[in-house]
Amino acid sequence: MKRQRWLLALLVLILVALIVFGVHRSERAVFELLRETMGRLRAARDAAPYGVALAYFALYVVNGALSLPFGGLLTAVAGALFGLWWGLGLAAVSASAGAVAGLLVSRYLFHALVERHFGARLAPIHKGLQEEGAFYLFALRMVPVFPYWLLNLLMGLTGMRVFTFWWVSTLGLLPIEFVYVFTGTQLASVEKPGDILSPGLIAALVGIGVLPLLLKRLVGWAERRYFRHGD
Repeated sequence: MKRQRWLLALLVLILVALIVFGVHRSERAVFELLRETMGRLRAARDAAPYGVALAYFALYVVNGALSLPFGGLLTAVAGALFGLWWGLGLAAVSASAGAVAGLLVSRYLFHALVERHFGARLAPIHKGLQEEGAFYLFALRMVPVFPYWLLNLLMGLTGMRVFTFWWVSTLGLLPIEFVYVFTGTQLASVEKPGDILSPGLIAALVGIGVLPLLLKRLVGWAERRYFRHGD
């Protein structure tokens, strides 16, 4: 019995060692793949910056039209490739265009399908739009209760004008986009796995987690101050 326990303990130690070694190797492999991919993207950007920007815009619009959950990743890529301010401008234009594409697809192509799958979530949105108008959409963009892609689909089932949806989405997405683009600029400076613990990148990742909470408080204050003063 004692011998069996020793054999079991040895087996566990070997298994743990293999897992740790395998994870370490896989982390290195993934890191090297990401660095190589970013290097190629930067080379393409240097060779044809306008072409890469246009391709990025088209990819973001397709992401929005197909309601794919890659908005945050694409926004960070804009920072990694084009820097903070140019990246923010490109991401803002692309994200709002992608949002409109998602709304139009939901409204005119797959209205019945979207309503069948997500119609149960429409009641609070209709109520919020009726009580607070475009500010309700602005609040939902600032505080992502619904994911970017899902909100596009749901708003396609409402009667909101496309132009209103576009400019409100553009403004409402800016704070979150800023944090993601800044995160992308920090990721672009990572040269080795140890750089992941750099102060700038840690601050960016903390911002991704904390900013929605701060915006929720801000939106709640604005709602009480300007939209429910008669209660």
